Amino acid sequence: MRDLLLVSHGPLAKSYLASLDMIAGGHTRVQAINFDGEISKEVLGKQIEEAIDSKHQTIIVVDLPGGTPCNVCLEKYMNNQNVEVLASLNLPMLLDIYLNLDNSGYEVTTALQEGHSNCRDLKHLVANNATDDE
Repeated sequence: MRDLLLVSHGPLAKSYLASLDMIAGGHTRVQAINFDGEISKEVLGKQIEEAIDSKHQTIIVVDLPGGTPCNVCLEKYMNNQNVEVLASLNLPMLLDIYLNLDNSGYEVTTALQEGHSNCRDLKHLVANNATDDE
């Protein structure tokens, strides 16, 4: 069984959780922690520890590589085989992870590919498709 934990600067993580709930309907086994800069790294680390069920595998997705939430997660879980740490929150990636939490064969590299493949210059894409249709 897998869980998903979102960790971000400011309210981003909880906002993504609300969007995930709106699109996918409910968010069991998903939590969000917002780092507001008012708490210490130690307090953030304790919040993360409390959110992780050691009996489950956990996928942590942070907002920014090298930021405080990322660094705290890596300090705590770099050598923990039950915890994955991914960076750069985006909704397509989160949906892919969420919809596969019960899929034991799911690889997190799929989520990274999903997030990457959904970063597009839409005006350019639409313009090229319009040209192709002519």
